[in-house]
Amino acid sequence: MFSFFFQGLAALRLLGHVSAAEVQQLTLLLPAERPPWSEKLSPSLAGFSIEMDRWPDWAGREIGKPNKYFNQLLQNLGDRTGQMPTLRVGANSQDRGTVDLRVKVMNATFPKPSPDIPNPEADHIYIGRDFYALSGNLPMGTEFMWGLNFKALNKTETLAQARLLGDTFQGSRSELTKHVRLAQVELGNEPDFWGETRYSRSGSYGPEWDIQNYTNTWVSFAKAVSEEIDFGPSQSRHPCLSSGAYTGFNIPEWQPEGSLIGGILADKKLKGKISQFTEHSYSGGYSAGKTFTVGDLMNKRAAETNSYANHGIPGLSNTVEGALWMVDWILLGASIGVERLYMHHGVGFRYNSIQPTNESDDGLNIDHPHILPSYHAYLIVNEAIGKSAGSYIVELPTTNITLTAYGIWESSKLVRIVVLNTQVHTQGEKSSIQVSMKGLGTHKPATVKLLESEKTNSSIGITWAGQSFETSSGAPEGEIKVKKVKDGSFNLPASSIALVEFGKHESKGYFVG
Repeated sequence: MFSFFFQGLAALRLLGHVSAAEVQQLTLLLPAERPPWSEKLSPSLAGFSIEMDRWPDWAGREIGKPNKYFNQLLQNLGDRTGQMPTLRVGANSQDRGTVDLRVKVMNATFPKPSPDIPNPEADHIYIGRDFYALSGNLPMGTEFMWGLNFKALNKTETLAQARLLGDTFQGSRSELTKHVRLAQVELGNEPDFWGETRYSRSGSYGPEWDIQNYTNTWVSFAKAVSEEIDFGPSQSRHPCLSSGAYTGFNIPEWQPEGSLIGGILADKKLKGKISQFTEHSYSGGYSAGKTFTVGDLMNKRAAETNSYANHGIPGLSNTVEGALWMVDWILLGASIGVERLYMHHGVGFRYNSIQPTNESDDGLNIDHPHILPSYHAYLIVNEAIGKSAGSYIVELPTTNITLTAYGIWESSKLVRIVVLNTQVHTQGEKSSIQVSMKGLGTHKPATVKLLESEKTNSSIGITWAGQSFETSSGAPEGEIKVKKVKDGSFNLPASSIALVEFGKHESKGYFVG
């Protein structure tokens, strides 16, 4: 299985600027049957990657005292697919951690903020006795990928972390985590940055740190960690090892093929314990001196995701534009066979979908835990996937560069489509596209839910199917609003997303329009 952590800019669409109040017409042709190139959808397609240095802010700062707000937001997502989102905890700060059992939960030291990075990551983390056990504060059924420090190349330290992690999930403290699951263990983060990199700079290990050196060292550490944690094949309930975590797809040396040729799977016993090879990728980095305009997030290149490095672009990453981008990229990834994408988060990061604490200063001047617009992307994606555990996805062709569509099948039946209108709207009367569906299913009853906002760069006042999730509890407020599709046609305003469901005669909410 290939999973991808993406922490940069992504993929294939363009936002168009159109004149105010313009209504364009578009015919969307629906396939007569499920195309043979359709891809299976995982209920846990949209995952969370969490910077480890502020883990207690997400999980709750003591065992048995969870962050109820964060848990409610996760539960909203799990309710839509029947499976809780998967959490990856680690990232840059996993390679700055050391175990100190004198500490109860965690201590960390942070560098000073800068205009480019107002919420810097910790430069060191002291992992305490209860650090991993906070995993038990998360909702039942949550699966984890935990990261261990590999960059230090200190096997004693890596094994101390593995021992504490194993004891938490499989040993004397497993009662605290019996309702959640350790699914993967990741050794190291972005090892291609530790030596020579594609950015023409040398990491602290210099040119001798190449992919063969990495592969040999990783195998040695993985064998040792396997003595502390009981790993098994991916189809078992045992956790697996996760390798790679390289920073891009276009570095000639640092590719999965290099590690495979180098022997990362040569050991038969270890091979059965490795479930995935992961990649990260950035397309650029935000800095305070750069200029961006509304619509830039949708000018994407393949294989890059989440907004810009250095934790996102203010005014783009934390707006409706970020939600449009995220829905498109997650579904595009799924349509080409990606099983899971972990969208990176850290406290105060501007590309977050959730800010978990009162101190989450992301530039929106909100002094309490809150969601950002891209949280709605998770809602829409999970609702599109559904609860059948047997849904498939295909990108549908369109004739308008600002309109993107995906079809969702259950078995051979087209049950839902997701349609995005990526036209920019910042002022005046909002333009729209009148979408007329032709083909299988258009004669059946159909309903449509809409993601709605005032404008493309809105950060608040956003609703999904008439409900607001911008609440103090994380639970939605308001009745679900569903519109009937009439004569196979519906109107989709600029910077909006529609979820069309076929064969719907009733709704738990109420019909409008």
